[in-house]
Amino acid sequence: MSYKYYPITGIKEGWGAGGKVPVRRDFDEWSTSNNETDKIQFILYLLALKRFQAVDPANRDSYFQIAGIHGYPYIPWDEPSTTQKEIGRKGYCVHANNLFPPWHRPYMLLYEQRLYEIMVNEIIPKYPAYKDKYLEAARTWRLPFWDWAKRNTRIPQLCRYKKVNISFGGEPKFELENPLYQFRMPNDKKMRVYGVGSIVNPDGDKPLDYGECIATSRCPKQEELSGDAWTAGVVRDDDADAMLSKHSSVTGRDYGSAAELVYRLMTYPLDYPHFATLARDENATSITASTSSVTNDINIEFIHNNIHYWVGGDGGHMSQIPVACFDPMFWLHHCNIDRLYAIWQSLNPDKWFETDIQRYFDQKIVGSGTVITNKTPLRPFHKDTAGTVWTPDDARDWFKLGYTYPELLTGKETPTQLLKMVNDNYGTSREEALFLANQAEPLPAGMESIEESGDVKKGVKTYDYALSIKYSKFALGGSPFNIQVFLRPEDGEKTFRTEDFVTSVYNFSQTPENEDGVEVCSNCKDGQSQNIQATAYIPVTSYLLKMFQEKQLTSLEPLLVEPVLSRMYWRIVDMSGNPIPEEKWKDTMGLKIDVSQTQMNYSPDPAKLPKFDPPTVIPNLGTGGTDSKEPPIPSGVDGNEITVGKINKLKATVDAGGSIVFSSPSMNLKKPAGDYGTGIALLNWDPNSKADPLDTENYDILLSFVIKSKRESVQLNHKLAGKGYNVTDEFKPSPWFSENPKIRVDIKEGTFEIYIDGRNVRSYKRDIRKGVTHVHYYSTPSRAEPAMARQITANTYQSTASVS
Repeated sequence: MSYKYYPITGIKEGWGAGGKVPVRRDFDEWSTSNNETDKIQFILYLLALKRFQAVDPANRDSYFQIAGIHGYPYIPWDEPSTTQKEIGRKGYCVHANNLFPPWHRPYMLLYEQRLYEIMVNEIIPKYPAYKDKYLEAARTWRLPFWDWAKRNTRIPQLCRYKKVNISFGGEPKFELENPLYQFRMPNDKKMRVYGVGSIVNPDGDKPLDYGECIATSRCPKQEELSGDAWTAGVVRDDDADAMLSKHSSVTGRDYGSAAELVYRLMTYPLDYPHFATLARDENATSITASTSSVTNDINIEFIHNNIHYWVGGDGGHMSQIPVACFDPMFWLHHCNIDRLYAIWQSLNPDKWFETDIQRYFDQKIVGSGTVITNKTPLRPFHKDTAGTVWTPDDARDWFKLGYTYPELLTGKETPTQLLKMVNDNYGTSREEALFLANQAEPLPAGMESIEESGDVKKGVKTYDYALSIKYSKFALGGSPFNIQVFLRPEDGEKTFRTEDFVTSVYNFSQTPENEDGVEVCSNCKDGQSQNIQATAYIPVTSYLLKMFQEKQLTSLEPLLVEPVLSRMYWRIVDMSGNPIPEEKWKDTMGLKIDVSQTQMNYSPDPAKLPKFDPPTVIPNLGTGGTDSKEPPIPSGVDGNEITVGKINKLKATVDAGGSIVFSSPSMNLKKPAGDYGTGIALLNWDPNSKADPLDTENYDILLSFVIKSKRESVQLNHKLAGKGYNVTDEFKPSPWFSENPKIRVDIKEGTFEIYIDGRNVRSYKRDIRKGVTHVHYYSTPSRAEPAMARQITANTYQSTASVS
C-alpha cells in the first residue's frame, strides 16, 4: 500500500454563502463569552486539545510530533523518503528569512485541522444525544488567537488555571487538567524518551536539559531550572504578565509592550522582505538592505521573538526554538502572528513574496537552489495524500483556507477601515501625543497642536525618537540572548537598575549542535558561519513622555533630548538571565545601536496615517556615542563595517591616489594547529555585469591579502574575473601584527603600498588599474574563525594625504 501523506486542506465545513468563512476569534473574547455556541466550542476545544496531547508521541499525528516539526526531536515528519541522517543535517526551522510568515501559515492550519478532526471523530461521538448540536458548533469553530499587543495585556485567564471544572453533554461536572496551562507528556514519560535533549548555555553553565521534562515551563526562576520542579514544569504567569505589560503611559492607561511596535509595523511604508524578516543584508542593492531608512528595521519577526521571551522567560520552553511549540501558548501566539500578517496583506494587497536570491541566512531545506520564489516548497507540509508540497502562493489567501479574522470579515475592508482599527488599538504614541495636545496644560517644547478643519479635537506635531538595533544573530554560537538597554540617571552610575530599564531585544535562536557529528540545524549552522545580521526597531518617545510627566525632562526638542539619550548603556544577558562579560561578545556581536529622530504629524481622525519625514540618525549617540571604544571617523572620510564571510560594498569607490585603512579591535596571536588563513580582498565590480554578485569569481580581485597565522606570513596576489591567480608573493612581516591591528593600503598609479601597524611592509605591483568597489573579508577554511575580529572597520580616503 502506497504511503498517504497528511493532507493539510483547512477545515472545509462551516462555510457560508458567497465564500463566507468562519472567524478565528480573540481568545479572551471568545473563551469568556456567554453565547451558548461559544461555550460549546470552547469545551470541545479543551477536550480535543487534551485528547490531542495524549496521543502516543510515536504517532505522526500526535501533538508531540507536530510540535516537533519546529525543532526537537529532529526527526522527519510526513516525509517517508527522508532519512534521519538527512533531517539531522537540515532541520525544519524557518527563521531569519523571507519564508518566516508563509511557512507558519500551513503549520497553524495543520494544528487547527487536527483539533477539528478530534472534535468530530473522537469527542462528539461520545455524546450521541447532543451530536447534531455539537457538530453544528464545531463546524464554525476555528483556532483562536491571543492578541498580546492590545491594552491590559496578560496571559489569558483561562490559560492560567492548572485545572478547570467542566459540565458537558448532560453529564455531572468534572475536573479536567487544563491543556492550555502546560503540555504534559502522555503517561508522564520524560521528553528524552522520544528524542528531546539539552540546549547549551552560552555562559558556560550547565546546559538546560529539556529531555528531563515531563511538562512545559513558563518563566521559571533560576533555581527551578533543574530538579523536581523542572521535571514537573513551572508556570509563573504573573512574571510573564510583568514583561508583557510593563510599559506605562502618560495617558494613565496601560499598554502592552508590543502595542507601539505593531502600530509602526502597520503604518510604516514597508515592502514584503522588510516586513517579513529580521535578517538584513547591508548591501544597498539587496532587497533586504536597511541602509535606505532606519524605519526598514521594523519587522514582524523581531516582534514575534520578544513575545517568545516575555512568555517563556529565562529558560522556559517558549523562549527556546527547539522546544517552543510544546507550550500551548505557542499556537495562540502564532495564530496572532498570522492575523497580523493577514492585516498587513490587506493594507498592502499588491505586495507579495518576491523572487529573491538565496542569501546566507536562507535555510537549505527548502530545496530552492540559489533562488527563492513564490513557488518554493514549504516542507514538510502537503496539500493532498499524494504529497503535493505547499508553496507561499498556496498560503497567500487565507479565505481559501477556510478562515478569517474579526477585522477582515469580508476581505473587502478598505485601508481606511483597517487604519482606524490599528490607530485605536495599537497607536500608543499617537494617543499619548493627542492626549497631551488636547489638555489644558502647556505642551512640552517640541510638540505643537494642529487645528484641523471640521474637527473639534486637535491634531499634534511632535518629535519622535527610536532605537535601531543591529546585531549578529549567531554571535554566541547560535544560543539565544537578550540585548538590554538602560538609561543612566543624570550624574549616576551604570548599575543596571530595574528603574533604569528602557527596552530589550530577544535573539530567538538556537545552538547549531551536532548529533553524532551531523549538523542538526543548517539554518543556524550556516547563519553562524556567515555572521547573519538581525535588526530591531524600537520607538522610545513614550519613554521620554513619561520622563516629561515625571519632570525629568522639559522638552522633546533634540537639543535637550540628545544629552538624555547619550546616557544610554546596554548589556547582553544569556537565556538564564545572567550578564555575559563583554569580552565574550564584543568581537562577534557586531552590535550597532543607532538613535534616530523625525517629527510625526498625528491627526485626531483615526482613519488617517501619521505623516513624517524619513528619520535621520543622530550622530554620536548609541554605539557611536562618546562612550564608544571606536574613535570617531574624521570629516570627509567614509566609514564601512566589514563583516567576515561577506562581499561588503564600500560606500564610495577608491581609486588611485586614495587609501583604505582596516582596523580590528582584536587579533588572535596564538598559532593555530592548521594552516588557516584570514583574507582581505580588494574587489572591482563591473556595474554592467549580469553575473552572480555573491560569487567572488565574478569580480576582479585587485589585491588579495591573506594572513597565514601558523607560519606568520602574508600572501599577496591578484586576478581578473573568471581567470586564475598570478604568482603568489609571500613575505614575513617583522614584528608580527599587534593586538589591535591596522592594515593600510595606499593605492598608487602602479603599485599598492601596504602598511601594517604604521610600518610600510610591502610594495605590490598594481596590474589591474581599476577602483576598489567592494571588500571580501573571509577565512580559510570558511568555517574557521578569522585571526582578526569577525567585524572590522574600513575607512576609505579619497586622498592619501588625508590619512592621519
